Amino acid sequence: MQRLFQDKSLKYLGTSIVSLVFFMFVGLGAAAAHGYIEQPKSRGLLCKEQVNTNCGGVQWEPQSLEAPKGFPGASIPDGEIASAGGTFPELDAQTADRWAKVNLNSGVNTFTWHLTAKHATTKWHYYITKPDWNPNQPLTRDQFELIPFYEVYDGGARPGEKVTHQVTIPERTGYHVILGVWDVYDTANAFYNVIDVNFGGEGTNPGPGEPDPEVPGYPAWDANNVYLGGDKVTYNGKVYQAKWWTTGETPGSAGVWELVE
Repeated sequence: MQRLFQDKSLKYLGTSIVSLVFFMFVGLGAAAAHGYIEQPKSRGLLCKEQVNTNCGGVQWEPQSLEAPKGFPGASIPDGEIASAGGTFPELDAQTADRWAKVNLNSGVNTFTWHLTAKHATTKWHYYITKPDWNPNQPLTRDQFELIPFYEVYDGGARPGEKVTHQVTIPERTGYHVILGVWDVYDTANAFYNVIDVNFGGEGTNPGPGEPDPEVPGYPAWDANNVYLGGDKVTYNGKVYQAKWWTTGETPGSAGVWELVE
């Protein structure tokens, strides 16, 4: 009788372990699903790369910013746009200096999504903050221009692992936020990614982040900015390119910067 009891106990234990492994596998599969904007790097991706810090769980799941679709209509609450309706609430913190920024110019740019699950797609659409937005207030619909500056319909087609869009960004200077939305075709949900962008301005005496008139097209180096590998800046009339992540290291004297012009 004791042997029979032990055999049954081992059987139940084995079943429990198999069930636990199954549910862990399913949970891992769910966590690995979906996608994020990898170029220019989204706020959530920079959390994963630990350029942004104190981000909460999104640092492990930048691909999981999923919420009901319908934006700019009723979908996610104002103030929870960056977190996809509170999925990762830490992302909703909003001040002028809370998040690392990627350097872009207005005009034609290439945006790329990295998909970890290739959902059939209704459309992709992008929005940008208004010229007079307040970077020290929560991200609400009133902060954005609600007509997308780029929108493309896929009609239920299933995308590949990488999806690239050639978009034309409206004229902006300084810090702005871009919102990219991926509407899934066969579910009620969409994926929301915000990108913190530093746009170069115009002027004969550039401040940090503005283009140098001696070398047009690239922003002046700013000791307070975070730069990623491939970013180009001007310093003392020369153009430098970052080899990897850097902040506060002076071009021309730090090995992270490579002289290109």
